[in-house]
Amino acid sequence: MPIETTVVGSYPKPPDEGQPFTVRKTLHALERGDAGVEDLARAQDDLVMAVIAEQEAAGIDLITDGLARWDDILTPFARKMAGFEIGGLLRWFDNNVYYRRPICTADIEWRGPVSVDAFKFAASVATKPVKAVLPGPVTFARLSVDEHYGRHDKFVLAIARVLAQEAFELEAAGAAHIQIDEPALLDAPEDLELATNAVYLITEQLKSVESTLATYFGDAKRLGPELFDIRVDCFGLDLISGPENIQLIRELPSEKNVQAGIVDARNTKLEGENDLVREIEELASLVGEDCLRVSPSAGLEFLPREKARAKLERLVGAARRVGA
Repeated sequence: MPIETTVVGSYPKPPDEGQPFTVRKTLHALERGDAGVEDLARAQDDLVMAVIAEQEAAGIDLITDGLARWDDILTPFARKMAGFEIGGLLRWFDNNVYYRRPICTADIEWRGPVSVDAFKFAASVATKPVKAVLPGPVTFARLSVDEHYGRHDKFVLAIARVLAQEAFELEAAGAAHIQIDEPALLDAPEDLELATNAVYLITEQLKSVESTLATYFGDAKRLGPELFDIRVDCFGLDLISGPENIQLIRELPSEKNVQAGIVDARNTKLEGENDLVREIEELASLVGEDCLRVSPSAGLEFLPREKARAKLERLVGAARRVGA
């Protein structure tokens, strides 16, 4: 049986060297008044179709739209929620990309779906299953400023309730896979119980969705096997920035799955396919092929487009060799 492959979320937006970056050109034209929002929407649609086509051509089984319409994973949600203002640029963890920091100034409330239309478009043009991606409530809170609630737990749970509505709308739109990104939880073990309660608010209502909690940019050893108490079906663990996560995988409950990040999403050096085969074989021996999905270590937005494609091809080639 083949080992399933996926991506974590983001994909490089700039095209191959020498090709026109239509979305950027359209944004500049929009600022000058030489283009309209319809032009930008068409350019973004074209980018999403290209990103999906590249993932499918590489052989990825469970794809995303590459988050191609978003500059980061937080701002689109903060802009749509009542209670947030958008602050200045900050570095996204220890990477050379940035996000705009949300600032909570009032009660957080639902004001309509953020990602549903993008998911529906991706699903309409894809031939493979599409995974929707949401920010995790702890990560959302820790990368924002709370000027209203005054208590971290109240802030996190308020965010979780809105994200729960988003997940409900995604399922209604046909999403069968939803990933919740919680990289900030790795450096906040004191928030593990809070994360368990917050994620439960998101997943408890879902009836036919496979849910994944994705961590990356480090290891989860400080969280320990209690991480697996969070109510999701699958746990994403970064084995590049957190090689010690292999010890945690040894303690994965039999009813849970793992999304193992084994291809470096932040380094252009290509992995050897034989090395990937050995790593996949070890993982499969620990959890079973049916419980294993392999992926890059994080989103691929940090790489040139051609390197991202090549890494996905290596990942798929290794997974197929093991499955055969």
